[in-house]
Amino acid sequence: MGVMARLFTSDLHLGHRNIARYEAGRARAAGVEPLDGPADDATQDRIDTFLIDRWNGTVQNDDEVWVLGDVVMGKLDTTLEMLSRLRGRIVLVPGNHDRVWVGDPRHEAWRDRYLAAGITKIVDAPATLDLADGTVVDVDHFPYRGDSGDKDRYVEWRPADRGRVLLHGHVHSRWQTNGTMINVGVDVWDYKPIAETQVIGLVAAAQTAATSEASR
Repeated sequence: MGVMARLFTSDLHLGHRNIARYEAGRARAAGVEPLDGPADDATQDRIDTFLIDRWNGTVQNDDEVWVLGDVVMGKLDTTLEMLSRLRGRIVLVPGNHDRVWVGDPRHEAWRDRYLAAGITKIVDAPATLDLADGTVVDVDHFPYRGDSGDKDRYVEWRPADRGRVLLHGHVHSRWQTNGTMINVGVDVWDYKPIAETQVIGLVAAAQTAATSEASR
């Protein structure tokens, strides 16, 4: 067994019938024309399989992947089964579309089902994480500010800015980095998880930029 690597991603939205309408880039990358309405079974399977293949081409069985929210959607009796097709050990920081998100009144009732389906561990946000180089970051599904659309939603669930770099999802293709916020979502990182080594470089750049801005 090789040395375990840690990777990060978010917002797979597996089983989300409208993702080809909201994320045209993802649809085209999967070989699907953007849609005006919900996808049919064959189209949705093509999009989901594309993401699963991208994941499995990047992640080894002994790797740990932190998913910062919104992993599966749709009819969970079907879509939860897709988790078993993903390689590695999955640590889920739930987002607003996950039934185990603390903002969902049903979250406790769903935890065992997510764990049985293939999630290794569920970490409720806000959470703090030590990266391999010793840098401490915060992780959450939500950014400090900003959204996938023009209006900020779930404002009451946003993490407090404690001066650390924040790894997050939720905004889909709006940005990769935005000040001290780093979006690890699949839609801005070639539709696959990104390695911790790459994240460490992004965090260092964000910290340097923040320090420079503060000194002006």
